[in-house]
Amino acid sequence: MLLRRVGTLAALTFLCSGCSLILDFDKPPVDAAPDSPVNDTSCMAFEPNDSPAAAMAITPGDYTAAICGGGESDYFKITVTGTEGVLARIDFANRNGAGDLDLRLLNGDGGQVRDESRTSADREEVMCPGGLTCNSPLAAGDYLLHVLPFNAAVQSEYMLHFEFTTVAVDAGVD
Repeated sequence: MLLRRVGTLAALTFLCSGCSLILDFDKPPVDAAPDSPVNDTSCMAFEPNDSPAAAMAITPGDYTAAICGGGESDYFKITVTGTEGVLARIDFANRNGAGDLDLRLLNGDGGQVRDESRTSADREEVMCPGGLTCNSPLAAGDYLLHVLPFNAAVQSEYMLHFEFTTVAVDAGVD
């Protein structure tokens, strides 16, 4: 073993037949990447919001949260006045299905799906009117945005974007 002085700290060099190992103590350690694709801050954002009754009320904007495994899902409550449309989307990393999330727009008690998006893309989007199953504006009241995993093993951080949109008024309607 050979000990060399490098700066104020030592570097150890181990020599053996045909090999060497140098340990340099002058450089700071590099943290290893976490095993999980989510972090504690994102996992705890808006919790508890795992049921329609515990839905977190939100206003238009962008929100960062996460689905942290075990079949967890997140609910967000929005209030519609009946004069605007609703657009919501989540952006996330699908990671070949390990991070696949889906998004649904539900009525206020969570019992009826108004619109849903269930693809394998890195973005899911619901809108009303204009979504796959929502062809007319929503009546005034509370509704839920439901972020759910493709399966119980999914862990994924996501960005939820929610906004109200302008609804075109038909000239022939009183």
